Amino acid sequence: MKSILLIATLFAVFLPSQFARAFGVDVCFNDPASGQAPIRNCIGVEEVCRTSNLDATQQLQCRVAATADSLSGLSGSNAIIGGRSLLHSDSTYLMAQLIGYRPWQAYQLMIYNEATDQSDYFPFDQNGAQMLSDADIAECRAQWGRTMPRHCLVITRIMNGVYKFNDTSGGMLLHLHARYSQTQESPPAIGFPADYLSAENVLHEPLLGNLHDWVFGARSDACVGGVLATLPEPSGIPSPCELRQKVLSSPQSFFAAGVTRLQIPFESSLGRLVINQDDAGTVLATDPGLQRFVGPHAMRFAKAGIFLHALADRSSHHTCTDRSWFYRLPNGNYTSKYDAVACGQGSHFLWHAWEQGADQSDANLAPEHRTMRPALSDVYDQLLDYATALRIPVRADLDKAAIIDRLILVLQTYDPQQRLDAMVRLMQDYSALPLPGHGSSATLTIEQWLDAAGAPRLQ
Repeated sequence: MKSILLIATLFAVFLPSQFARAFGVDVCFNDPASGQAPIRNCIGVEEVCRTSNLDATQQLQCRVAATADSLSGLSGSNAIIGGRSLLHSDSTYLMAQLIGYRPWQAYQLMIYNEATDQSDYFPFDQNGAQMLSDADIAECRAQWGRTMPRHCLVITRIMNGVYKFNDTSGGMLLHLHARYSQTQESPPAIGFPADYLSAENVLHEPLLGNLHDWVFGARSDACVGGVLATLPEPSGIPSPCELRQKVLSSPQSFFAAGVTRLQIPFESSLGRLVINQDDAGTVLATDPGLQRFVGPHAMRFAKAGIFLHALADRSSHHTCTDRSWFYRLPNGNYTSKYDAVACGQGSHFLWHAWEQGADQSDANLAPEHRTMRPALSDVYDQLLDYATALRIPVRADLDKAAIIDRLILVLQTYDPQQRLDAMVRLMQDYSALPLPGHGSSATLTIEQWLDAAGAPRLQ
């Protein structure tokens, strides 16, 4: 990818912000040989920083701490070997089961949701231990298909096209997607929280609208940035994706002052979204292509996981993307205007530390930074709608507000081990099947857990 070296250099020099983990990994796992605690907060700032009630000096100190700790992961100078988001993963997995999805269906939704952030997924247990060795994972991916060992079902293949650092083929846009304007001027202002898929808003949210249509069967493919060849007017007939030769420029500043000479000229080729690209070829986001790639996993849950991730990230990044937009140029290409203040400051790392692991009360966080509840609500609603579309029997005794309240109580727990343990207890309180290696599943082998979850036999 042409910008990776540039990104790495600028990370070291300019302390970027927009690459902070949008509802990304909040529970991280350390290398057992490091001598450090097995589980840590992925953005390791102290609890005193996890509030918006900071004066200018305190906020600067906390921004520096959050940025420095985040950059330690990118530079490889810490002991972290993996992690996951308890919002993107565990919360999605639990809500899906409560709605009526079978555990195996919920697990597939979860792992492709998480893989959209990190390009792949493999499991760790409740104590922070990797459940398959690196050699096992490599063997699984080399043999992927119905002849692979059954334990391979608990991981995903690598999906580098949707990776959050992939700025060339559409991956970055799944996590930080500007709104669309029919002119060079900004689209109508939007409040928070918002229904991004409403008839009014979806015209300015082409990525979410396009992914929603792909998931719910209105079209058989997904486009980079959701950009269609016939924007802006929908006709009722699925429009093709914009031509691959066209590009969407997303220049972004690293400093709040928006020093234009320090902007990074990110540029994504349009056309169909790339799922993965390697020596074996390119996998595009089409129903047949994705099913061949992820099978024996189910394509319908893989693409739903991608959509749910992008939808939650829209809330997480709203302080930036509410104020940013892209538009079509006379030459047929597209360019963006990302807000220099809301998108280009190091405080973005800190804002993500104000999500999982931070008290979500009105007294602790300003309204614009209480992003978890709107995100959980959006994911819950789409899970419910998708269950109906798939004719999955939905439980009649659901209490959405109570479920989300209990999830928030867990997710705001500062200590990462306590947060993970509380999530496992919540699953067991609801009689959901815990993840492999967690709670009552801890005594099960992977093969036994797959049986309990209802996973298929392969050979």
